[in-house]
Amino acid sequence: MKFLLHQGLGYSSIHRIGDYLRSHGAGRHWIERYRGDVFLVVSDEVDEAILRNEFSERLDAVNETDGDGTRSMSEKIFNDRIKLKRAYESPAADDGKRVLVDRLWPRGVKKTDAAIDHWLKQLAPSTELRKWFGHDPARWDEFRRRYAAEIHEHRDELEQLRDMTREGVVTLVYSAHDEAHNDAIVLREILLRHR
Repeated sequence: MKFLLHQGLGYSSIHRIGDYLRSHGAGRHWIERYRGDVFLVVSDEVDEAILRNEFSERLDAVNETDGDGTRSMSEKIFNDRIKLKRAYESPAADDGKRVLVDRLWPRGVKKTDAAIDHWLKQLAPSTELRKWFGHDPARWDEFRRRYAAEIHEHRDELEQLRDMTREGVVTLVYSAHDEAHNDAIVLREILLRHR
């Protein structure tokens, strides 16, 4: 996966992104330069998720390395419509519709403070799957597979969420501490893959 970084990013910003990937990522990454453009290339889905979730404001375009070429501007705009945010972060004006995607309400968060527009419990992982996973990164791939199967059992709710993303910005709100291994990431991937 290749990400085109903003033209104005200095070396210190690029190094901060690299340091973050080294400490939080799972795969390899490297910098490529071509005709004045700087690309950050990652070889792992976890690193890709980190870049999309943590550094999306610094990416101009995304290039799928499977031969599709650079994504169209409309696709980039659509991708930017689906954001992820922890329930413990303050709501922002650019969050759009805030959709809680956990089965349980986040501990210690008041409903008025959370500013949740929709709570789609049916799209959350089942209690059994959530307990089995336990946010263990070693179980991440299997969790993603099982959770995707569960999501597809709730087609009406998934379509409701898709409709929201077609209308404007949607922020998937979750409570997990692990920002690289959680249900919201999987749900976002499914929404982006099957528009």
